[in-house]
Formats: sequence, structure tokens, C-alpha cells
Amino acid sequence: MSIQSALVTGANGFIGAALTAELRRRGVFVRAVCRTPRKGAHLAALGAEVVAGDVQDRARLSDLARGCEVFFHLAAAMNGTATHTYNVNVLGAQNAVLAASEAGCARFVHVSTIAVYGFEVNGAVREEQPLKPSRNDFYALSKALGERLAQREAARAGLAFTIVRPAYVYGEGSQFWSRELYRLVRRIPPPLIEGGRGNAHPIYIGDLCDLLICAAEHPSAVGQIFNAAPDPAPTWAEFLGYYARMAGRSGSLPLPAPLLLSLAPLVTALSRLRGTPIDLAGFVRMLCHRATYSMAKAAELLGWRARTTLAEGMARTESWLRREGVLSE
Repeated sequence: MSIQSALVTGANGFIGAALTAELRRRGVFVRAVCRTPRKGAHLAALGAEVVAGDVQDRARLSDLARGCEVFFHLAAAMNGTATHTYNVNVLGAQNAVLAASEAGCARFVHVSTIAVYGFEVNGAVREEQPLKPSRNDFYALSKALGERLAQREAARAGLAFTIVRPAYVYGEGSQFWSRELYRLVRRIPPPLIEGGRGNAHPIYIGDLCDLLICAAEHPSAVGQIFNAAPDPAPTWAEFLGYYARMAGRSGSLPLPAPLLLSLAPLVTALSRLRGTPIDLAGFVRMLCHRATYSMAKAAELLGWRARTTLAEGMARTESWLRREGVLSE
């Protein structure tokens, strides 16, 4: 199928805005759901219909989804308390599936995250691998629960359903993986654990949007889950090296893994008291791991491969940072 109309939740977020822009570029009617519509003025300028909505309001979502062929569910709580992340990422995902079914949408694409696999991964990580999110990562836990609940509801409703699990999405518009990482490296040399030999997983925003649309259109995507990550994966030294060169820096700031791991129990305990735990030990292990989130399934079933090399994506990112005035700050 070729998409004619789509609803996008979380449309004024980084990925949601980029997906809306790409859909509009392809001539698709987009109903862009934003909790605060005034923040979606840039989407309206693209020709999207910007509407107020919240994933915790199922009746409203159902009304908004009527007349849309594809429901792209991107709205998510990246941080917050256990209650907040559960309400948005678990119950919100259930509401989205039920709303899409009630509205008669033909396809549902649920955007998850590689965080659902947990920190203890190495080698080739394929989509069928068991999900083991850290109990000290409310975001990952809630996204894993949201996946399972959404899959169950979609199966009951007979809704054509696909899950995409992105890795670190960078590029034009990325606040953390582009703007903030550049600012960090501008202030200090790239901080590297074990010399930065662990694998990083940056995927260019344009490639992710292309995969999401392919997942919505391709018949073989129905009922499937797809990673969205670089395969093979670059190292942290390679990834952060691009930002270092933008900042005119050489060298790196070595971070000893044993020291960080020794501090991890205290950091996690204090963060749990605050209600938003941080799994520092898991995060350190992730920075050191030698994992690649396999993209073989997307290639085999959909004929899809990322088109943007890291060098090309980072060149576009540098141009965007210059246009934003960040490189001249």
C-alpha cells in the first residue's frame, strides 16, 4: 500500500516532527497530535493538520484517528516517575492501539526503543531476543510493557501491527544525540571508557523515518518487529570523534570503568530515593559492550537498508548545527 493519510502521536517531538515532515514531503495528509498545539506551528507550516490530543485520552484519540489509514504511535515519556512513565508508555500504548482499531485504521506502527533489550547484550542482537530491561530504568521497563500490551490488544482487535525499535537517533533536530553531545565535546575532550572501543548505535533521522514509512506500507512488515540501528555499529571513539573534529578538539578524556562501577550502587540508591532511578552500572556496561543491533530482518523481509553513512549523516548534522548557530556559540 502507499500511504494517503496518517495520524502521528508525539508529532512535535524530534522523531515525530521529522516523520511528519517526510510524510508531507511525500504528499501524505498528516494529522499531527500534540499535547500543546501551539508548539506545532512548524508542522502546520508544512501543511499538517495540528490537533490537541493526549495518549491518556482514548476517546479523543479514536476521534482523531478516524479517516487515517496509518496510525504512527511515537508519543512517549522519556523520563519521570514510575507512575508517569507507566501511564504514558504502557496505558498510552494500549489506548493508541484501541483507538486505531475503533477508528478503522488499516495499519499501526508502534515506535519502541532498543533499550527494551537491557544493558546486558553483546554480539548480534536480533529482534527475537528476550527483553530484559533494567529494573532501574523506568523508561525501558515501561516501553517493554507497552510493547507487550499493545501487541496483545492488536491481536485481539485484528489490527495490522508493526514495532520499530530505534537506537540513538541523531541528525537535524536532535537535541541530545546531536546538539548536546556537540556541546559536551566543545566543553571537554570526548569522555571515553576503555578508549571508546565499545560500540555506539547512532542512526540518522532520515533513515529512521524511511524505515517507519516502509514498515507502514510493506505487507511483509505486518506482525513483525524491526531494529533501527547501524549495522555494523561504529565505536564510541568513531562517533564522538566527529563532534570532536567539529569542536576542533584532539585527544580524549579517559574514564576508568572500575571507578564508575564502584560508584554505581551509591548513584543508583540516591537516584531511587528521588523517584527516578539511574542504572549507572548498566549504563557503563552498555558503553563498553561489543553489540550490534542486527538489521538483517529489515533487509530480508522489507528489502530495506539504511542509505546514509555515518560520515554523510554527521556532515548534515554539522551543517544543521551551523545553521542553528550552535557551532558559533
